[in-house]
Amino acid sequence: MNDPKAQPIDIEEQRAWINEYKRDTGLSWNEIARRLGQGRPGQDLKMSTLSLFAGNKYAAPGEWIAEAIFKFRQTLASQAALRSKGVEVPGYFDTETSGHLIYRLSWAQRGRIVVCALAAGLGKTIAAKHFQACNASVFRVTMKPSTSGLFNMQHAVLKKGLGVTTASGSTEKLSSLIMDRVENLTNPLLIVDEAQHLTVKAIEEIRSWHDETGLGIALLGNESVQQKLDGGRRSPEYAQIFSRISLHMSRSLPLAADVEAVLEAWRVDDRRVCEEIHRLALLPGTLRGVSHALELGHMLAAAEQEPLALKHIKEAWTQLSSRSVAA
Repeated sequence: MNDPKAQPIDIEEQRAWINEYKRDTGLSWNEIARRLGQGRPGQDLKMSTLSLFAGNKYAAPGEWIAEAIFKFRQTLASQAALRSKGVEVPGYFDTETSGHLIYRLSWAQRGRIVVCALAAGLGKTIAAKHFQACNASVFRVTMKPSTSGLFNMQHAVLKKGLGVTTASGSTEKLSSLIMDRVENLTNPLLIVDEAQHLTVKAIEEIRSWHDETGLGIALLGNESVQQKLDGGRRSPEYAQIFSRISLHMSRSLPLAADVEAVLEAWRVDDRRVCEEIHRLALLPGTLRGVSHALELGHMLAAAEQEPLALKHIKEAWTQLSSRSVAA
């Protein structure tokens, strides 16, 4: 990889390449501009600017546009090099934990409230996305620290969950919009991921949607979401939501069957590799961590033109964790 600021960039070469890229991909200038991203610090490259540059009608020389194209080309090249290693990453696959989670999501879709607290890396988000893809009237939204409060949570649910992008007004009006959207649907379900970020007031508002419309609610998060509700069940402010939770799920470590499902999905049968993956799965990062280790391990093995072996997994884990792995 080369720093574009440390060498001259051939503007005409970049212009020719971006026009060829557009012809080959069939993408619009707007889509290509989004892919190129930031042209100048703090400023995204605009479609009109890119189009003018590509047509040699941009009034200024356009070095900064050529630099953005050059960097994009390097990104494409580096990603293509990784794909050339021939590593096939498995898509969604069932684990015992994902089965338990999907059972609770199915129960919630009957108009119930469920809480699922899983440690990071156990696949809750992947399972939730799979459930949404397979079922009608399922809406999913991910909470963040910036959406922890009532007003921002409502906007996130409307925009990211329900696809309503023009909502405005008071918190009362926003809740009315949400309830109107789901009221006449058959078995609607709202999956709230990373729910540990929500305030009590935001959780209570979600509970009110359930009470008024029968909307199913699934609160997913890390272990602190369960601790928040359990710790507050003696407090009046949590009493209503706690009394309505029909099913709980809490898990801090993967099951042995989960790890076996990962190994099967990756088609790993080397005994020593399997033993190491089982060991690593109990460390922070759980199933996500070992999936990344398997992906990188396969790439290392492919680079050496060898079958996947224990040494590749150890080296992959060392690189991913930035620490040595015990022998």
